[in-house]
Amino acid sequence: MNRRTREFKDYYKILNVQENATAPEIKKAYRKLALENHPDRHPDNPQREENFKNITEAYGVLIDPVKRREYNFFRAATLSGQSADSGQFNYSQQDIFENMFRQGFSREMFEELNREFAKSGVRSGNPFFQSLLFGGALGGLTRILGMIPGPLGKIGHGIRIAQMVGSSFMAYNQMRQDQKKASPNVKDEPSHDILNSVTGILKKGVNALASSEKNPLDIHLSLTLPAVEAMKGTRKKISYKTGSETEQMVVRIPPNFPAEGKLRVPKKGNLKNGERGDLILTVKIRGPKNA
Repeated sequence: MNRRTREFKDYYKILNVQENATAPEIKKAYRKLALENHPDRHPDNPQREENFKNITEAYGVLIDPVKRREYNFFRAATLSGQSADSGQFNYSQQDIFENMFRQGFSREMFEELNREFAKSGVRSGNPFFQSLLFGGALGGLTRILGMIPGPLGKIGHGIRIAQMVGSSFMAYNQMRQDQKKASPNVKDEPSHDILNSVTGILKKGVNALASSEKNPLDIHLSLTLPAVEAMKGTRKKISYKTGSETEQMVVRIPPNFPAEGKLRVPKKGNLKNGERGDLILTVKIRGPKNA
């Protein structure tokens, strides 16, 4: 786990809770603020995206007894004017996000938020959380992952893919160094054989993870939009069958949505033995000439 000296954030103030707040009080405060600060509700205010990340960071610490205890020492030391290092709380924001999903203790909260987001027609599901919370950490790897067709599956698997990408490119760099030692005059350009090998590793890994996440209860639909609507964003009413029932809902397509991009609406798929799959909507874009 990466550790570093970090800036002080007062998580209690961020969530607007007391220092002795109970877990249910922390969950209630986070749920309220998360619903208020969803970026799609404030498209003209980019600060809402940062707000959402900060309140999620605060929730991830205060809902975890171990991190909360460590943070309380760090906070007390900072507020008393002591060195920030004396608190021994050096988790980065990405450390906190990854722990939340790897450990799974926030699953119930995020499932609840997903249902609320889906009802409101704003972005929801794994793609939303993965893009917002992990997009910045993956940096240039986000673009690479976006080029690989098919769903990435659960957030935890998305993290594993990112780790696999990093490992693959470390191997690539080592191969390039070996190439240079053998041929000092070789140009510093990618070897197509090496790149093809790395790409093959990634695709196999992604396909394996994606196939392991397929749920027979999921419903897959497609929606075709004119290019101008995909660019500006829109809301569309859809109707589909779940068994003998017909369901209707309004889905929000965010601005600049990519062709063949997917929206996942949790718990809107087929129902069987008390379990329900998701609705996965593939957005196809009709070019200007055909609009």
